[in-house]
Amino acid sequence: MDEKVVMITGGAGIVGGYATEYLARIPGLDRIVVSDLKEDLGRTVVNNAIIGSAVSDIYPRIEFRKLNLMSEDETKALLDEVRPRVIIHVGTLLSSFYYQPLIKKKLASLGLRSHLAAHTFAKDFVLIYRLMKAVKAVNKDIRVVNVSFPDNTHPVLAKLGLTPTVGAGTIDLTVQGIRRAVAERLSVPMSNISVSMVAHHAIRVYPAGEVPYYLRIRLFDRDITDKFNLNELIDASNKITGIGARDNAPMTAASAVKNAITILNDVGVLTHAPGVGDMPGGVPVRLSAKGAEVILPDGLTMDEARAINEQGMRKDGIERIEQDGTIVFTQQVVKLLREALGMNWEKMRVDEAERMAQELIAAYKKLEKETK
Repeated sequence: MDEKVVMITGGAGIVGGYATEYLARIPGLDRIVVSDLKEDLGRTVVNNAIIGSAVSDIYPRIEFRKLNLMSEDETKALLDEVRPRVIIHVGTLLSSFYYQPLIKKKLASLGLRSHLAAHTFAKDFVLIYRLMKAVKAVNKDIRVVNVSFPDNTHPVLAKLGLTPTVGAGTIDLTVQGIRRAVAERLSVPMSNISVSMVAHHAIRVYPAGEVPYYLRIRLFDRDITDKFNLNELIDASNKITGIGARDNAPMTAASAVKNAITILNDVGVLTHAPGVGDMPGGVPVRLSAKGAEVILPDGLTMDEARAINEQGMRKDGIERIEQDGTIVFTQQVVKLLREALGMNWEKMRVDEAERMAQELIAAYKKLEKETK
């Protein structure tokens, strides 16, 4: 049987560093490969994980490999050599920890209450698009857990036949925050609380009630949904799980690692995840070596779940996704791009993603200088 190898792409970043630390303490892995273009930071991540694990008398095999994900040939060569069973992708061309504080005042001046994540779609899409092309080209049985905007990048990748196995973060964190809020209100352990939810990433950046969702809550096997103000619970969850804040990086990494290990070990765990097939947003799923299977609660159809998440996608700033993968921005995003960043984009074709990402980076660098 092949070695149990997990590879992290974009592993030198904040989320990648936490993911490496978590993986380093999980028994049964044969090898962890951290890859990134930033060699110094990547080797620091590896060193920290090796030494930190040794303190606990755990000695995983961890290594760093320099990788430029913009080079599909380089990526294919490394995949052929490393032969990962699962890849955790956390790469991006522009960190949200960098851009969100910069755009905050601009949003207020334009009367916008959300950072409209679709306006930065390109900076997340480019790398996962190139990675998935490389994965498909090497024709290996590789599963991919993607952290980079899975709620919206996966439906586009699905149009191209390049869908990652599953996403991580977003709805998974929202659900855990709800479980914690309910457990505290009832003074019971979180383990006694289960949740079934359908929601898009947008629910994490608007006041609850402005983005549609489906939510049921159980205490053991008893439905207790009607005992709570659900909007209040969602708002509480968003404060707990800290969307956009540096503090939620460990949570996001934990979600990605859980999904990767569940797939690797073929456990068949019931959880929540974004980016399943061509479904925008997040849904309840069963994860196994086969991938992610949507498990909707009784009484909710797939069409109803899709309608909920397509509405959420529009709140995030994508009006629709066309058959060739072109994303059409809402008028709010068009306004934000034009008036805050000086970018004139109404839609983005797949072959324009890299150019748009470069414009976006340049626009934010200019905004950074203006705000100093």
